[in-house]
Amino acid sequence: MVVRSSRPPGLSEPSPPKRRQMRTALYVALLAVAGAAVFIGVQVSGPSRGAVVVIPAPPAVTIGAAAEQTAASPAKASPAAQPSPHALLSPGPVAGAQYAGRVLLNAAGAQLASWNQTSSYCTQEDWEVPDGSVYTDRSDDAVLATTGKDGSCVALISPGAYSSAVVEAYVYFPPLPGHPGTIANWTSIWLTNQAAWPADGELDAVEAEPATGVNAVAWHWGSAGDEEQSMSTDGYAQQGTLPRDGPNLTPGWHLVDIAYTQGFFAVYYDGKLFSTLSSGTVTGSALNVLITTGVTPDNSEVEQTIGAAPVNSDSSPAGMAVKYVKIWAFK
Repeated sequence: MVVRSSRPPGLSEPSPPKRRQMRTALYVALLAVAGAAVFIGVQVSGPSRGAVVVIPAPPAVTIGAAAEQTAASPAKASPAAQPSPHALLSPGPVAGAQYAGRVLLNAAGAQLASWNQTSSYCTQEDWEVPDGSVYTDRSDDAVLATTGKDGSCVALISPGAYSSAVVEAYVYFPPLPGHPGTIANWTSIWLTNQAAWPADGELDAVEAEPATGVNAVAWHWGSAGDEEQSMSTDGYAQQGTLPRDGPNLTPGWHLVDIAYTQGFFAVYYDGKLFSTLSSGTVTGSALNVLITTGVTPDNSEVEQTIGAAPVNSDSSPAGMAVKYVKIWAFK
């Protein structure tokens, strides 16, 4: 996720970041059983150095035939009803199905856990600590657990990069204690090529921003040696505000779908379009999938970087979980 170049009103101007590679419809009916009863806690333990976190069981999901696809794109195929995302061999995504071609990746459990790049990714800032754990729980979900210490960080990065694709992830986002509507920590799902940033672009599909505690979608781009540019749903990006066409994310299990190709992207939450952009700035370059979370410490360096004191850091062990990541070629 990239530090935005603008700031919320009333906050002091952040200084430039030390590095520039920081962290980017079909109706979904969630069949909940009496509210919280659907979330049957599954306690899991990480490695000996890790924390103990509780990941609720995901709710049942059914996919209806009614479509709410409104994003403009050259794609002409019509969406169709899809099987449950729990059927990991299903041919199409929950949302953005009209853009999806052949299956490129179908990863879950141990395969996702093998994407662990915590030791390298979580050392790029002075305040980051690579002490987070990645493991699979009894439901075979890949769990990313932070310890609650300042800077505690954990990261999954896909080995492959995808130039035009539809990405679907079924992910649990942890709540901030005492604030059940706020996602804990700097928790994100995003696409970028860290070795060619910002030239190749960055799409933040989910970013629980530490300065505001609110999730945002953002697109970042630029040329090597030039200042990074960005647009975001948060309203603070200097190059403009992306549209928000649906409800924002809250803690819990959510389906996140991303359609991405040259000149266009669309992000869907739980089968509903959330934001989209048609622009020549969208590169279509090959990007990795990153799933990251970290405890943002409250110190002067961080406040200069993000523009404010963090408001969603969890000082207790917290975990996000990924049931699967599926990727299709963009057709």
